[in-house]
Amino acid sequence: MDVLGTHSGTHSGTYTDLSSVGNPTKVVEEFQLLLQKSHQLFAGLRELPPTGRSWQSHYQRTFEVFTKIWKYQQTHRTILEHKELYGLKRWEIGEIASKIGQLYYHYYLRSSMTGYLYESFVFYEAIRDRMYFKDVLEAKDSVLMVKKLRYYARFIVVCLLLNRTEMVKTLTDELTVLVDEYTSTFKVNDAAEWQLVLTEITTFMETEKRLAPLDYDDSILHFPSRIPISIKPATSNWQDGAAPPPNFKLKEVIVVGNHSNQIKFAELTLDMYRMLQSLEHESAPLPQRPPPTVIPTADSSASKEERELKEKYQMIDRPQEPNPHKYMLFRPTFPQLMLYISTAFKDVGEDSGMLLYLSADGSKLEVETDSYAGGVMMAINNGRFGKDKKSLDEMILTHTLHPHDLIPFTRKPMFLIVDSDNSVAFKSFPKVFDQPLVCLLSPTKFPNSIKDVAQVGGLFTLFLHAPIKAFAFVSDLSVLSPDIWSQCVFHADATEKLIAELIEKDAIIDKSFKRFAQDDFLRNFMVRFILCHAILSHHTAFKESKHLPSSFPAVPQSVLAAPELSARIQELVRIANVASLYSFEDVVMSTGTPAATGTATAFASEATA
Repeated sequence: MDVLGTHSGTHSGTYTDLSSVGNPTKVVEEFQLLLQKSHQLFAGLRELPPTGRSWQSHYQRTFEVFTKIWKYQQTHRTILEHKELYGLKRWEIGEIASKIGQLYYHYYLRSSMTGYLYESFVFYEAIRDRMYFKDVLEAKDSVLMVKKLRYYARFIVVCLLLNRTEMVKTLTDELTVLVDEYTSTFKVNDAAEWQLVLTEITTFMETEKRLAPLDYDDSILHFPSRIPISIKPATSNWQDGAAPPPNFKLKEVIVVGNHSNQIKFAELTLDMYRMLQSLEHESAPLPQRPPPTVIPTADSSASKEERELKEKYQMIDRPQEPNPHKYMLFRPTFPQLMLYISTAFKDVGEDSGMLLYLSADGSKLEVETDSYAGGVMMAINNGRFGKDKKSLDEMILTHTLHPHDLIPFTRKPMFLIVDSDNSVAFKSFPKVFDQPLVCLLSPTKFPNSIKDVAQVGGLFTLFLHAPIKAFAFVSDLSVLSPDIWSQCVFHADATEKLIAELIEKDAIIDKSFKRFAQDDFLRNFMVRFILCHAILSHHTAFKESKHLPSSFPAVPQSVLAAPELSARIQELVRIANVASLYSFEDVVMSTGTPAATGTATAFASEATA
């Protein structure tokens, strides 16, 4: 079943017998009505409220219309391509397919279900493989050329989120050629904008490559970006041996990228990109198959052939591991952020909670007061403030998010991650309500010897996303053998499992940590926060408290400085052969206590098993 069709051209200039294909005029009129309806519904997507759930019915109607028009143009392709009847061009088919790809992508953004991201890729890839936009330049129409360029930019974003780096590189090379053709063929005033698009994606990918060690053949050594779907919630020992409450689930997430100077592509910063993937389960890639029926839900009216196709290729209406719902906010203002937090708060139900991630510049007055320690800056969308000192202080106060702003929302479980040079403003968070509350806070400064920190995104966020990559960065590991890299990944994974056990078994750790540990994603963040602290605290360059992450409530030393954890870090350092950068004066291995020696020996045996 070839859903996208295989016709490679029009029928202009040839005679086609249309007597057996129904009423051609009626077919064309019906297609035009469907096309008009699809345009109206697609345009209406922009008017949907960004929050809440009211968008679902409109998306459903839009999918239904695009399903109809897609099947209709397949069924009546002969009539529609006939020059004297309608003259359907291949770029018009490509435009419909491109909108379907956009529908899937935006449905993914609103639903957080990665299956729709894969379906978007399927349509975008088919457009390229079938060369639907091949003859756009020959039409000498700059509007059509812009549509082709936008299709490429959207396809790159989808491939980026699916970690298809080779495809991103190929598409970027092709887009570079197309932009050159566009600017040289047409007298355009947006040439600088398209050059900026190319610069952004090139910088984005170069940064990601710089952070991933290479093997001796200059190939990237990979690390999984999403959580494997097989991970099961931990069953924490609750206080005093009592039975734990029902399993906790992270339901709502707000990811904010608000640094004034940050690596980004479109409205996706490097930190937002890493956090987005850290909040999704790794779905199995879809097998090679024809593109799907457009509508994204089970269709009881589908034909037997369509139902068999869905079953054969395990299409997206199969059950998926649920991911938390996400709002991705690029440089929001303070009022905008509060609107999203309020909406997420309303949607959090029983035995669930909210995560707020802030990647932003620190904000504090030059002279701190007892009542104001600052916070993080939000975007400013007006210029009513002057340049004098009083106006500057007023602007900082007005556009800062600080801990007290979030107190009303701690009536329900809240998990806060702050990657900022003023993250410590949240260290003494006012805990008014007896609800789970955890704040993971980045270092506020990095040693001068750690090069290019500002050019790799948030180092703290990188630790939360892929700690082994962050370890490689602070250890200046740029080239490794695949075997050594595999051992490092194995040991880092084993160390994460050890930390999860330490959290579960520790008797004095705050109960909020144990409650949040029941969720895959939040447990991962807490574990990697502790792993980050353990690695940096042993690194000889990270000598001061401001170089280390902190938290509220504080993680007890019984976990942070556990001998078995230090032993694991020392073993990782030994495997990577970077012992000169780390100090383990407090860790005794073969000549130390039986407990430390036993842990190290067991770990070494585990690695060689």
